[in-house]
Amino acid sequence: MTEQRPPRALRWAVRLHPAAYRAEHEAELTAIYTEATQDAGPLGRLREALDVAGHGLRRRTGLGSDRMAGQVLAHAAPLTVAAAAGGSVASLLWLFAPGVRGLPSASSLPGVLLLADQGLVPLFWLAALTAVWTGRWSVARTLVVPATVLRLADLPLLLLAHSFHDTYAGAALNLIVPLLTGAVVLAAPGDLLGTSRPQRIAIAGTTALTAVLWMADLVGVYHPLVGGPPLIHALWAGVLAAALLFSRRDRLTAAGLAVALLPGALKMTVSLLDPMSPAGVGALLVILLGGAVSVVRARRRRAQVIPPSAA
Repeated sequence: MTEQRPPRALRWAVRLHPAAYRAEHEAELTAIYTEATQDAGPLGRLREALDVAGHGLRRRTGLGSDRMAGQVLAHAAPLTVAAAAGGSVASLLWLFAPGVRGLPSASSLPGVLLLADQGLVPLFWLAALTAVWTGRWSVARTLVVPATVLRLADLPLLLLAHSFHDTYAGAALNLIVPLLTGAVVLAAPGDLLGTSRPQRIAIAGTTALTAVLWMADLVGVYHPLVGGPPLIHALWAGVLAAALLFSRRDRLTAAGLAVALLPGALKMTVSLLDPMSPAGVGALLVILLGGAVSVVRARRRRAQVIPPSAA
């Protein structure tokens, strides 16, 4: 009997692995794929091939489960979903808040599509958050894809509906922030993803924290706070810096929280730097200080773990 060739999708997925790793583990990867797709349909086989491809890309980029970067992403992934869910719900409230942004006109096709788009994004992220909470990571990562695509569709739909009144930097952020958010969740090593009680506590806290930070903008419209919008935006930088500084207690958890908060902090901090403002300079300095302290601590830990070689 002639040996059956692996499916083309699997062959391409295996080729994404480094040559040395592929030579040693190709048979193992093929066996795992064959077992996982024994009774699966076309979509199931495609999803499994994508998982194999993602594993190969993580091996090439140093994001495997045996690397520090991969472990940080595994801690960041559930918190990133939580942050995105909290932010998308806050954005939906912004959409319907009177006198803030207003509903886009439903008299044109772009307006109708924009309404549908901005209503669906929170639903996808909340569904993904529910899947993460219950430990169904395959479902969660599948839901992240349409959530990211719909968020990326915001900019062209806003332009077509003549509802975009931001700067060029704001337009760029409308693309960068969703891509960064989706990439964190999809790039995390699957074998490290799970849901435990401490993780659920962190997920709940992150959801509440980001919802409060986003809602502070909305509250400030009706009840102006001391310092105004710049101070509210600078809070993101303060929270991000605090996550970096508290890395002494639990480096992976704190680093994961920092990664999860990065998209929101990036969006808010850039708005303070274009045009430049004192709050923006302060926010940037706080982030740089927190990052520098975190890097110095990490190097000190590495020096303590790795003893100097004998002379």
